[in-house]
Amino acid sequence: MSDRARAVTTGRRRIAAHRRPAWLALVVAALPLLAADRPLPEPRLQASVSAGREGPTLRVRLEHGSTSVEIAAEPGGKLNATVHGRRRRRSLTSPVRVSLRHERVRTIDGRGRVRDWPAGASVRIEADRGGVLLGGARFPGAMEILPTSPGSFDLIEHVPVEAYLPGVLTRELYAGWRDATYEAQAVAARSYALQERQRRRAMGSAHDVEADTRDQAYGGSDAHATARRAVVATRGRTLSYLGSTLRAYYSSTCGGRPASARDTWPIGRGFEFNLAAPIQATPRTCPCEFSPRYRWSVTRRADDLTRRLRAFGAERSLDIRAIRSLAAIRVERRNVAGRPAVYRVVDRSGASWRLSAEQIRLALNRDSPDLDRLSQDERAWSGDVDVSVAGDVVTINGRGFGHGVGMCQFGAEGLARKGWSAAAILGFYYPGARIKRAY
Repeated sequence: MSDRARAVTTGRRRIAAHRRPAWLALVVAALPLLAADRPLPEPRLQASVSAGREGPTLRVRLEHGSTSVEIAAEPGGKLNATVHGRRRRRSLTSPVRVSLRHERVRTIDGRGRVRDWPAGASVRIEADRGGVLLGGARFPGAMEILPTSPGSFDLIEHVPVEAYLPGVLTRELYAGWRDATYEAQAVAARSYALQERQRRRAMGSAHDVEADTRDQAYGGSDAHATARRAVVATRGRTLSYLGSTLRAYYSSTCGGRPASARDTWPIGRGFEFNLAAPIQATPRTCPCEFSPRYRWSVTRRADDLTRRLRAFGAERSLDIRAIRSLAAIRVERRNVAGRPAVYRVVDRSGASWRLSAEQIRLALNRDSPDLDRLSQDERAWSGDVDVSVAGDVVTINGRGFGHGVGMCQFGAEGLARKGWSAAAILGFYYPGARIKRAY
C-alpha cells in the first residue's frame, strides 16, 4: 500500500544549492545537526514522501520464501486482517498461524478459526494497538503476507521510517558507543533507506529494503535508549548531494583506507548514484584501529579456494568459473587511498581473470551445499587483502571488515571519542554532501 502523495517543490532554493561551491557545502555539513536551517525540500524524494512526523512508510522484507509464520498481538491486544485493496477488516484472535494453501493465504487464529483468503491476494495483519510479535521480537508496523509461489510467501513489514531506524541502529552499532556516533549512523541509515525506497518503487518492487546486511540489519523495535534518542535528535535529516538523496553506504571497519562505490558496485544505467563524489575513496586517517578486525589473518587450502572461486563464477556467469587450480591472487589496481580495487586471479595453467575487491571478498566466502561451511576463523572479512599461495596453503592477510565504502563505523566511534559532533563525522566520511531535511 502506498502513502498519501504530496507535492514537493523545488524552486529557487534548489537552484541556489546547486550553485554553491564545494567549500561552502563542506562548511554546511560541519554545522551541528540541531542547529540546521529551516527544513529544505528533497527534490528527488518526490510525491511519495509523507509529511507526518514518523516519515514515509518503508516496506521491509523480513522473510523471503517462507512457508509458515506465527504473528501475535501484544498482551491484551487483538489482530485485524484485510485483503490488499479492500477496506473490510476481519478480527483475528492472537496468535495467528499463517501458511499458504493452493495459492491462498490461510490463517488459523487463537480460537482455531480457519480462513482461506482470495487466491493470489496479499493479506495485511496489524495490531489494534502497539505492535505485533514475531519470533519473540516486537515490530511496530503492519505485516503483509505476499504470495510469491504456489507454496511460499514473502513477509513484508509496512513501518514508518522513524519507527524503523531505532531497530537498525541497535543492530548496527555497539550499545556503549557515543551519542554522536549514533546520530551520524541515524542520518546515514535514513539516507540509505530513503534512496533505496525511491529506487525500488521506481522499479515496481513489492518491497523497499531487506532486513539483513544486504541493505541494513533490522530486527524490530526492541531498541535501547541511545538509538531512540539519536533518531529523535536527527528526525527527517538526510545526506544530499547535488539535489539527490545520497546512498550513504557504511561498513564496520575500513582498516585505514576506504573503497570507492564506483569500484565496488555497478555504475551503469540505473546505478548512476554510485558515481556520487562523497562515496568515492579519498586519502584519510581513520581512527578505527581499536576494531577487532582492523588487521586479521586466515589460512585456507588452495583447492578449497579454487572450488569457491569456480562456484562464484558459475553463480555470476563469470569466466572465472573455468578456473582449475589456484596459483596466485595479485593486486592489479589500487585506488587513490591505496586500497586494492581490482585483483588478478591466476590459474596454474597460466590463465587469469580480473575480479573487483568486493567480488574477491564474496568469492572467498562463497557458501554452497557442496562446500564445507566456513568457520568464523576462516572467513575473509574484507576485500582489502594480501594473498600468498605456497603449494596448497593459502595465507590471507587482511585489513578491516566489510566493503569499506562511506562511513567506517569503528572510525566514527573513534572520532566521537575525540569529541567530534555527528555533523563533523558525516562531513569527514561523506565529503561534499549536505545535511538537509527530507520531511
